[in-house]
Amino acid sequence: MKIAAYVPIKLNNTRTPGKNIKPLSDGKPLCNLLFDALSKVSNIDEKYCFCSDESIKDYLTPEIEFLKRDKSLDSNNTQCHEIMRAFVDKINPDIIVLTHVTSPFLRSETLETCINKVVSGEYDSAFTVERVRDFLWKDGKSMNFDASKAPRTQDLPEIYRETNGCFVLKREVFEKTNRKVGFKPYLCELTFPETVDINYPEDFLMADLIYTSKMF
Repeated sequence: MKIAAYVPIKLNNTRTPGKNIKPLSDGKPLCNLLFDALSKVSNIDEKYCFCSDESIKDYLTPEIEFLKRDKSLDSNNTQCHEIMRAFVDKINPDIIVLTHVTSPFLRSETLETCINKVVSGEYDSAFTVERVRDFLWKDGKSMNFDASKAPRTQDLPEIYRETNGCFVLKREVFEKTNRKVGFKPYLCELTFPETVDINYPEDFLMADLIYTSKMF
């Protein structure tokens, strides 16, 4: 059984240009936080940075291999399953591990847990989530509570928000569904700061504060 992980990276980000290699306060590139965590995971056979630009090689740690992808996958219209398909076609793994630089505080233990849940056969996939207990509204209507008799926050139903931390699934599940989550997934609940996801410049600033304060 071959377990292969990939970190999809493009260097032409729109919302936060250059965020994947942007240096933190001490000069360390953001991508190295995830590469360091991924390097410590013992139950992954192959670990790749999946990128179209070979200049990313300058930022890779010794345990992470460069795997070139077609530049057409760098489009803002590219779907996640298209990148996963390209990776699977190149590497042909039995179990796929997808993780993102934009989740810089993901722990190696979390990756190992998700992988072990899928390897056990009890689940066909695993992914990271954050529990949300908030009053949610859509189109002017309350979604998860009765606005006429609002409950205490702690009595709201538990809802889980998908994070970009990691997704683990059997290749056969992806082949059948074209999805990164199967039909019997293990939801791996994370807490702050592991739930941090970087999309905008202000997210990067918060991540840098967490990094410099050693909160993770």
